Amino acid sequence: MRNSINSRKSQVTSMKLNSAGKVPYTAFGALLLLCLLLSSCFKEKPIKAPVIITNGVYTADMGVNYTQQLYFNMQTGQFVDSNSKYDYDMAFDCGFTYNVWINGANLALVWRTTKTNIQDVTFADTVGIHWHEELGSGQPDSNAIGVWQNGLVSNQTVYIINRGIDSNGHSLGFAKMQMGDFSTGTNSYSVTFSNMDNSNMHTVSVPKVNSKNLVFLSFNGGGAVHDFEPLNTNWDFIFTQYSVWFGPPNNIPYKVTGVLTNPAQTYSYFMDSTSNFDSVSLKNINQSKFNTYRDNIGYLWKTYSFNTSSYTVNTDYIYIIKTGNGTYYKMRFLQFYQLESGFETKGYPQFQLFQLQ
Repeated sequence: MRNSINSRKSQVTSMKLNSAGKVPYTAFGALLLLCLLLSSCFKEKPIKAPVIITNGVYTADMGVNYTQQLYFNMQTGQFVDSNSKYDYDMAFDCGFTYNVWINGANLALVWRTTKTNIQDVTFADTVGIHWHEELGSGQPDSNAIGVWQNGLVSNQTVYIINRGIDSNGHSLGFAKMQMGDFSTGTNSYSVTFSNMDNSNMHTVSVPKVNSKNLVFLSFNGGGAVHDFEPLNTNWDFIFTQYSVWFGPPNNIPYKVTGVLTNPAQTYSYFMDSTSNFDSVSLKNINQSKFNTYRDNIGYLWKTYSFNTSSYTVNTDYIYIIKTGNGTYYKMRFLQFYQLESGFETKGYPQFQLFQLQ
């Protein structure tokens, strides 16, 4: 069990977080209904995030339905890029690793079938299965796709992917997917995907991109490859939605809104909720608490009330962040709402960030 705020603090719904990553259903219809209930609408047009700076205070403009994924650079104090969370279905490691991921921001889910002929896989293969979600911790040994290859050679497993929810709250549908062998000649992945009835089957080459963590693939339009993530030396954390697992008695995947760190260069941990934020300095750093989990900042800096249907920010939660060049920062959250036409609108996390001295 990981030693972090996610395992120490109670959940707003009294549900415990579990890293098992499996959810049992007797049919895909039950899963589809669950995704419809847990998801909300979104705007389709990506926008750049404005930067609001007052005494180290910044605001992330995710939008009322958390559409935007926003990349922040601590050293420059700027949001360096953004994209819609609905721009992709899968993501692929660049660099020297070969992990394959699904889109946890959509609450996408995957089933690993036992079949190796993609045309043989049908909806009948979804009966009684255990779906896997993509956890925000970003650990390769527990990702949704799992091990798809032996070295660079595909094991030919066929996967069924629940793609998530569209802008109207409707299912984006299901697709089946199979990884081909990785090509060292073109430095690229090979991905075959189709609708569940074998229509619109395509094989797409997804090349790795230098100095990026991930390259992305959308199933739309016969397969569109994107490298919209900034250079991995140019950002420290991303505001996004991502998936978690709520354990007994609920046993469901759930979509939350929070912060994930850049796995290439940024590490963080929850310090405590009792220290004076202004007094925290370099001498308070505990090096043993840094680890590779991307969701150590996560989402628990806010609490949802079902009585008021609103969020309260835990302003006393303090986070320590370390960059690739050995610089340290302290961070806390101040707001989750922004006034628009006299009304408080969610989706605008406000945070305070200072370099430690």
